[in-house]
Amino acid sequence: MPLVCTMLLLIIIPFQIIAQVNVTWSNYPGGVALATDQQHGIFSANWDYNPGGDITLTKRSCNGNVLWNATYNNTDNTRHEVVTWLETDSQNNCLVSGTIRSGYSNPVNAASLLMKYDGNGNLLWRHVFESSFEGSYTTKILVDNDNNIYVLGLGTGPNGQVTRVKKFNANGVAIWTYYDTNGIGAPKNFKFTRDGFLLVSGRGITGIINGYFKLSLAGNLIWSKAGIISPTVGDASGDSFGNTYIIKGENVPSNAGSILEKFDQNGVLIWSRTNTMAGNKVETGTDNHPIISGFPNSGTAGAAFMKYNSSGSVLWQNLNADGPETLLLHGILKLDAANNAYLSAGNLFYMTVCKINSDGTYGWVGLVSGSNSAKSFTIFSNNSVYITGTTTAKLLPHNLSVGNTVISQNTTIEATNNIQLSNITLTNSSQLILISPNVDVANSVIIEPGSTVLLNPGGSN
Repeated sequence: MPLVCTMLLLIIIPFQIIAQVNVTWSNYPGGVALATDQQHGIFSANWDYNPGGDITLTKRSCNGNVLWNATYNNTDNTRHEVVTWLETDSQNNCLVSGTIRSGYSNPVNAASLLMKYDGNGNLLWRHVFESSFEGSYTTKILVDNDNNIYVLGLGTGPNGQVTRVKKFNANGVAIWTYYDTNGIGAPKNFKFTRDGFLLVSGRGITGIINGYFKLSLAGNLIWSKAGIISPTVGDASGDSFGNTYIIKGENVPSNAGSILEKFDQNGVLIWSRTNTMAGNKVETGTDNHPIISGFPNSGTAGAAFMKYNSSGSVLWQNLNADGPETLLLHGILKLDAANNAYLSAGNLFYMTVCKINSDGTYGWVGLVSGSNSAKSFTIFSNNSVYITGTTTAKLLPHNLSVGNTVISQNTTIEATNNIQLSNITLTNSSQLILISPNVDVANSVIIEPGSTVLLNPGGSN
């Protein structure tokens, strides 16, 4: 592989990648939650619906080999434990949230659960909160850069059972608890915003009402919005300037589309845009522009995406992002570092992830047999995607074309067949690891002093 060494200063721009995808491995056990650590370990979790049922946490290597399974060993035959979410921290520990349920034929929520395991499967700590039987449950967890953990769920506060956010430090000590006081509904989702806050989404238990609130990481309310009419469950995302984008369904008798709204840092409406696409999820990229995903329209299956700029103009739309497939059961929308969008979904026979490129062009659709929907997925930094449902699987591009970019941090690029490089510059003593049977250089690869390129280190493939 010829390499050109010289000194050159360039502006960092996103990867431009063209690829199709392969299922490199798929095996049991599956799961309902998934996370990856910085060492390329893959964690999945499942639960046992039986008296005394446990949550089982499984760790795999990047090649799909099961390294270990861990359980708490619940001995209370009147209860079972249900996993809800997984996250990892900077120390490669795995956080597990769950709900303890009482009864079997008609179980009820009893309490909320948070556990922390190290990378070898040892339980570091476990907390049941707020009491052994308060009727609470968990929905999702987030971990910040200081390894603090935020747990979203339903809890019993001064106004009864409401959406609750609880913060723990890395040692499992509770820092604060926030109970919703404005009636946003039951907890559905929460995210970190790009300006460093928490954005919480709720949905009424009855009716067609959504709600949202924004919190500081210290647990202080920034703003709250309740009573938002929407036939569909909505979503929200925040940019680095403190603005929030909210997607909701259009409340009309027929041909309902969706409405994207932008609010300022105080929760004041800036603009509103209605479109025929039935959007129901939104994320904000590093460019601070929102991307929505959903169905092409209210009566058509499939995967559709639209991207707006910050002023509310449509940058592009792709109403057939899944190509010949007909995707249903939409799950999670995520963006990678280059603002490519990924949507988990399914059809009658496969769990799937659909990728759309940052410019709106078709990326790929990865199909994994044996499950009709994807329960969770993650995007790893080397462009691989891990997905779980009935099985757990790895999706990896077959051929990759990577060009016109500057790499300023350690980066791994992996493909099952071929990687083509064009106009790549390595700076800042970065290391580029290429894992593929074939690597071609179409145009110059410039390596500044201190930076390195490794091809298939240790015989990896």
